[in-house]
Amino acid sequence: MRHILDDLISSLKKGESVVLGTVVRSNGSAPRTSGARIMICENATLSGTIGGGALEGACQAKAKELFVNSCPYAELDFSLSETSAANEGMVCGGSVSVLLQRLEPDVLETLVQIRNDYRQGMRPLLGTVLPQEGAPPRLVHLGTDTQLNIPVELKSKISGKNYRAPFLASLNNEDIFVEPMVSPGVVHIIGAGHVALATAQLASFAGFEVVVMDDRIEFANKDRYPHAREVVVLESFDRCFGELSLDDYIVIVTRGHLHDRDVLAQALMTKAGYIGMIGSKKKREIIYNSLRRENVNEAQLQRIHSPIGLNIGADTPHEIALSIIAELVQVRARFKR
Repeated sequence: MRHILDDLISSLKKGESVVLGTVVRSNGSAPRTSGARIMICENATLSGTIGGGALEGACQAKAKELFVNSCPYAELDFSLSETSAANEGMVCGGSVSVLLQRLEPDVLETLVQIRNDYRQGMRPLLGTVLPQEGAPPRLVHLGTDTQLNIPVELKSKISGKNYRAPFLASLNNEDIFVEPMVSPGVVHIIGAGHVALATAQLASFAGFEVVVMDDRIEFANKDRYPHAREVVVLESFDRCFGELSLDDYIVIVTRGHLHDRDVLAQALMTKAGYIGMIGSKKKREIIYNSLRRENVNEAQLQRIHSPIGLNIGADTPHEIALSIIAELVQVRARFKR
């Protein structure tokens, strides 16, 4: 939902009706998993996607009916074998259930509150109460992970987990599709040289938020990193991080071994979900041995991805960046499970 939330709020603020399509169930090799959403406007403008192809076309056709029908919702089930998927212009099989619901401006307050909570770093839970006994679906704000008003049944599902993936739950005799609105991840790139520049570009393209840090203003500036959320010019590399969480990814690509070692020592004191350091295996062992002499244990060292990135034979800065972002996407996908 976070990918289309701004567009959705913008349309509703104009007094327009929209149809929201949500994949509420998926099995097999479906084109998009549960939680994928698309917004369909009355003028056929789209935001987001639920997989494209014939599946999306059928949903658009049904949405046209919902704009004129008294019934504000429809549930569409799709079952695609590999053969039928190929025949319909799709590369995946599997099955999906899509809920289409017409939204009116009266839901605006709920969506704005969810967006506000999300932007403040909280994890709001967006609930879609599924249709039951003729009652139409509705969107509800179920609370955030920092509030106490999350229903007990939901707390038991998310307690102690870095929850990301949507799930179905039963609350008060209603079936609810629950979507945690979580950060796509923040990549903290320490160093602002050629590899950092390529990594920042690809990280932004992959949907991560990007923070770049360096002590050289000629490298660390907004003109060089226009897509970064923040560019920090450091006085030194002695204090790079505040409080981090599993949604934070640290990429250490400074211009020297000594800086890398100092930043790595700081990174290990955080709760970051990913810590990666550029360099050869020889460089890695020199730095690891230095940290061992300062009582860093093997369990801590196991958190580090070094040499950084997936082993794809990367050589150029852009190839190295590609290997790094591929590894970050791989780690992020694990957190969704």
